[in-house]
Amino acid sequence: MECYPRLKLVAADKIGKDEMGRLHIVVGHKPPHTVLALDGELDVATAPHLDDAFVRECEAGYRKVILDVGALRFCDSYGLRMLLRLQDRCVADGGRMVLADTRGMLARVLNLTGLERALVQFETVERAAAEL
Repeated sequence: MECYPRLKLVAADKIGKDEMGRLHIVVGHKPPHTVLALDGELDVATAPHLDDAFVRECEAGYRKVILDVGALRFCDSYGLRMLLRLQDRCVADGGRMVLADTRGMLARVLNLTGLERALVQFETVERAAAEL
């Protein structure tokens, strides 16, 4: 799988797949950024996998985190809370977390809940990397 070819990532690995196959996480690195690409459903059952991946990246020293959410097909209130919690954790550690490719279902959910102003969003991963 070619992941973000325009970013020329140093590494890209599939690191997470929940037991039901509902959330796939691909992590790519282009120092000082790390990109976590989410594919599937972010909910109460799958959010801990995102949390684990996020913590690993922060512990590895990455403070500029891009969550590529373009392939998310579902996000419940627990998933939204997880996104806010991860952003808060990143800021507390002196970093920054942004969303990329926010469209479709997630854009509607963020708009309906008023969270579109609480989470920084960019149209593409490339744009997010350029701005961070």
